Amino acid sequence: MKFWDYSRYDKLAAILLLIISVIAIFFISDTFFKPGSGIYSLNDGWEISLNGVPYSSDSLLDAGLGLIDEGDVVILSRKLPDFKLENPCLIMYSIHALVDVYLDNELIYSFGHDYYENDRTVPKRYNYIALGQDYLGKELRIAISGTRTRSFSGASPITVGERRDILTYHISGMRSNIIIGDFLMILGLALMILSPYMVIYHSNDLRLFFSGLISLLLGLFIYSFYGLIDLLCNNPSLNTICEYSSMYNIPTAIIGYFMSISTDKLKKIFRALFVANVLVFLSVFFFTVIASRRIFEFTPMLQGLALFEAIVCTVIIIRAAAKLFKDPDFRLISSDNVFSAGLIIFTLLSVVDIFRYNYTKYFSKQGESSTTIAFFTGGAVLLVCSLLISYLLYIIYNSNLQSMQSKISSLAFTDPLTGLANRARCEQVMDLLTKERTQYTIISLDLNKLKQVNDTLGHHEGDRLLSGFATILSDCFLDANLVGRMGGDEFIVILTEERALSTTKRIHELYSMISDWNHKEQVFQYSASYGYAYSYEVPSGSAQEVYMLADSRMYEMKREHQSDKRKEVIKNA
Repeated sequence: MKFWDYSRYDKLAAILLLIISVIAIFFISDTFFKPGSGIYSLNDGWEISLNGVPYSSDSLLDAGLGLIDEGDVVILSRKLPDFKLENPCLIMYSIHALVDVYLDNELIYSFGHDYYENDRTVPKRYNYIALGQDYLGKELRIAISGTRTRSFSGASPITVGERRDILTYHISGMRSNIIIGDFLMILGLALMILSPYMVIYHSNDLRLFFSGLISLLLGLFIYSFYGLIDLLCNNPSLNTICEYSSMYNIPTAIIGYFMSISTDKLKKIFRALFVANVLVFLSVFFFTVIASRRIFEFTPMLQGLALFEAIVCTVIIIRAAAKLFKDPDFRLISSDNVFSAGLIIFTLLSVVDIFRYNYTKYFSKQGESSTTIAFFTGGAVLLVCSLLISYLLYIIYNSNLQSMQSKISSLAFTDPLTGLANRARCEQVMDLLTKERTQYTIISLDLNKLKQVNDTLGHHEGDRLLSGFATILSDCFLDANLVGRMGGDEFIVILTEERALSTTKRIHELYSMISDWNHKEQVFQYSASYGYAYSYEVPSGSAQEVYMLADSRMYEMKREHQSDKRKEVIKNA
């Protein structure tokens, strides 16, 4: 059976339009984030030493300092040239390090000592250092001290510019990360706000919530990795908390998404992993905040847990794919397949960035300060797009499936000739009325002369008599709770609450409509016998008993009609 409606591909165009809009904003932003011309790179001409041992290279990018451990001190010094700047500002990046900047032995900037002295993690930071107007010819000395084992490697590039231009320069270099981070976080929040609707009205479906959570965490990690939260809030500690919290919880959110789309045994496995992840993170948070442990101390454990879960998820995806390929109804473009493809691509790109990061930190001369997460960022966008497309495919498929099920249900409960509810549906409604104990009226009707029309005019005219009478009933009882055909020439009407109070008036309206139809009909005449009963007439009884009472009154009326006709025939004879 075909459930896919290709005409609904237009819904995917909305996602494509959103992605194109983000790309357009990226290119347009180059106009707004264009720094002035007074930006100078200050990477050469330095005297570099590590723990008092001088290096032969004078370039920050080629110094090859190696890994800096706790207690190691890197000293950078040089004479400042004339930059022809009114308010020069220096920017440099530090990674878990103490930074002290001197101008002719006068301390002009210091960072990280309060964290280190209180045994807290010294955050990463982009340090903005004002040089003042009287800088020409003075010696600039920067002392960078490690605060933990393998604090960082290499030396950060240093840039000088006007205070009003240096921030623009910094933002311009990261505008793609800013736009992508904004896009992912805003989208994530929007999806999470919409998710309660799915939980309430779609059988506790949590996939939209976890899609939003994944998007939010990815955007938050990109923002904090590049120090953008510190840039906005001037709070490096908050930036560090956001970076580690988002990094540790991205796998948890992905496990939660798997939990929301899985069933039976797989759902239990993913639920156990999800609960374990949450408990581990809460424990880490407790030891970091309450016990004053440094958050990076838990990184190996959490990375090991994430690696184990990645292997579990990969095995499950491969096994599920193998089963699907054997299914004769296999569809390549399906909700789960799109998500799985996006997750695999994201994982591969993230692994590439992990190798790049470790190679740059441990083997490259430039060191850790030059690392980026460009592949991770691209993978994050692809993963979120795959989540959106997966969700749309899920909604479209379920919509088509529900439509088909509705049609099947309609066929199961509809009389094919008259279009009214069939006997099964009538009995189902009567069972509901019995359980609800509401006030209602049941009208039982019998269409007269059906056998006579069938015998003399043929079954075609008999069918026309039935369908015509069904139309009369439907038009007369538009507000009825049920109009149905019990079988043969027997019909039923059910009215509840206020509608049940004017039954006699409604019967008169029915006979008036029958009279109007008879004036137009040339072949046969419509007539019907009826009987009705109120629910209160059968106290503590079932709707079936109320129907039997109405039916007995209908047959009593039918017998009276037949008796009157016999008397009329005898009289005429």
